[in-house]
Amino acid sequence: MEESNINDEKMRLNSLYQQIIEIACGNFMFRQESSGRRDPIDTLGVLLNMMSEEIYNFCFEAHKEAEQPEILFTIFLDDKFNVTSYTNLTPNILKWEQEKYDKPVSKILSKNSITVIMDELNSDKGGLYQRFIPVDFITEDLTLYRCPCIIQRMSGIDATGSYAITAFRFVKENDSEKKLITSYPESKSEKKESAATKMLLRKVRLYVLRNLHTDLPSLKELGLIHRTNKTKLKEGFKKMYGTTIHRFHMEKRLEKGALLIRTTEMPVSIIAQKCGFKDHSHFSKNFRKQFGQTPSQYRRENHRSFS
Repeated sequence: MEESNINDEKMRLNSLYQQIIEIACGNFMFRQESSGRRDPIDTLGVLLNMMSEEIYNFCFEAHKEAEQPEILFTIFLDDKFNVTSYTNLTPNILKWEQEKYDKPVSKILSKNSITVIMDELNSDKGGLYQRFIPVDFITEDLTLYRCPCIIQRMSGIDATGSYAITAFRFVKENDSEKKLITSYPESKSEKKESAATKMLLRKVRLYVLRNLHTDLPSLKELGLIHRTNKTKLKEGFKKMYGTTIHRFHMEKRLEKGALLIRTTEMPVSIIAQKCGFKDHSHFSKNFRKQFGQTPSQYRRENHRSFS
């Protein structure tokens, strides 16, 4: 029993460490799930979650204008809360590599989110739409993807679609649709477009940083995910960050690898996997190209400098 508790604490501490690594690599969307014990490890998890939220809001949400909800995806559940279907883009957004049909809701949502959803359903007074609630979806690599959602109770004689969880993102209102004639000069309109483009590209950059553990979709697919076109995405990212999206992704994967090599005793083969490389040689080849040393040389050099 004591050994089981020690292993459990090691796993929880490792999760905290993983979140710190993600924050250091620029991913502020990683979240800890509370164990419910309210002990020092849980406290650290809460503080890291708060810090991630604050950094994300400061970097990406600080200058938001009035926004309206736009549907990202919908997941349908039967009366026993098993997944029956979902909209097309759901696996791309949530990074599901395998189909999630006929799975219980516990396989796609965190424990806290299930509790929140059940509380929302139990408080339902019969209305079609409820309030937005924050929901954490479980991705293929067991990280959490948070977005505001609405849970709806479906009506009908067929029990295969008893509930729908609809996830949203918030987008800026289109002022041009609200006013037929605008008195704003063209330069102001251009500034608005520029600000919107910068916000879009920052979100693309964050998406890249959240996916250092795997290959990126094609530019066309990235454009679909972020509601833009391939050309605007390609040219805008290069102009703003001075490199291509896939080159940036590679550089950041290797930087994450270098951080793990410097700060852990983890085998290089495992680090390569954590950085999304399918084999050790591919990781080593690209690592040497970026840092001028093999991973083993880099580790020896850095360990000498700390000794």
